[in-house]
Amino acid sequence: MATSMADPVFSEAPEEVTRYFDAKGNLPTFDWREFAPHEHATSFTVAKSAGFDILNDVRRATRDAIAKYGSYGDFVDDLEPILRRKGWWGRQIVDGPNGKQLVQLGSLKRLRTIYWANVNTARAAGEWERIQRTKRGLPYLIYELSVAERRRPEHQNWVGTILPVDDPFWTTHYPPNGWLCQCRVRQISRREAESLGYDPQASGPQVVTRSWTNKVTGERFDVPEGIDPGWQSNPGATRATNLRRFLADRLDVLPANSRRVAVQDLVGSKHFRTLAHGELPYRGASDRSAANIERGRMALPVAILPDRIQELIGSKSRTVLFSNADAHKQIAKRMGLESKDYALVQRIVEEGRLFEDVTSNKEFILQLLVEEKPWAAILHITRDRREIYLKSFRRIRSEQFGETSRHIPMD
Repeated sequence: MATSMADPVFSEAPEEVTRYFDAKGNLPTFDWREFAPHEHATSFTVAKSAGFDILNDVRRATRDAIAKYGSYGDFVDDLEPILRRKGWWGRQIVDGPNGKQLVQLGSLKRLRTIYWANVNTARAAGEWERIQRTKRGLPYLIYELSVAERRRPEHQNWVGTILPVDDPFWTTHYPPNGWLCQCRVRQISRREAESLGYDPQASGPQVVTRSWTNKVTGERFDVPEGIDPGWQSNPGATRATNLRRFLADRLDVLPANSRRVAVQDLVGSKHFRTLAHGELPYRGASDRSAANIERGRMALPVAILPDRIQELIGSKSRTVLFSNADAHKQIAKRMGLESKDYALVQRIVEEGRLFEDVTSNKEFILQLLVEEKPWAAILHITRDRREIYLKSFRRIRSEQFGETSRHIPMD
């Protein structure tokens, strides 16, 4: 008799939740206050982890908890033995920014903080992405009562607040609004909002701020009353802002992690899915009309080159573009690829081995084994070296993997 399997819809987190976490870069640090709130949306860090080789272990366990709806108990059972074995547990004297310091490393309390903060911000960011996707039919959010036994008075005052999805109030007041905050919002229709007494002429709650000084960096922030410092930003909206900046050609002014995250978010967006699925109009290379050529040139970023690769190929840009014309070619040749597979391109450019095509000074190949399967991404650089395009992305045969008479290693 066949073994029944759990429905993945209910046993695995939605893609937008895990993508938020997966796109973060690792940043060892001594104190969580070393980073501004918007940087926490693009970076995974564990305070006082530097020098203990535990960041990847904590990240793996956290990722499992997010993706599989793992409990805090499972998280502790998985991680505590590893941290104890590596010496990251209890109170110890370590090298800090001001010399030797007695600090708390691993503990059950700290693991609870790590688990709660990362799981809840990932879910909040995923929810925000879905809210933005469905706001045409459900254009309002209502702040609902926390299920916690002890409730912050300010949070209780926000209960029942109904405002449009894009109201500035949600930029700072989208839950969680503090450590261990269990408040939530619900997305509702115009009809339900009106039945609950929503008045479009009325203003939302008055936001009163207080000044807070980060004792580590010396920076001063205006934090809304009732919100813990560090939680005054909506993680999903922060990521959306990165994407909007990116689409406005401001990628180069973003910090390195934010650049990478913006591209990861874009590859996971409906705009990229439309491109990758060949849903944008294009009649093929045989149609040389100006309109069709212009449609073929439409492109979206698919990856960001690390400094090493950019220098080796002599590119003036670090952004890898995927054009509408090349997307249609990919579909014609490789029907098995899905839009989500293109998230691998970033990993390949970061971890893969670079080869030069000796038959062309404008094409380069990056190869990487992914789960023991060989993949290749072929990049084309324009004559003026200002643009880089992903021309081909595919699984390759084992005999094609590595150096050949045509493909010469560059690193």
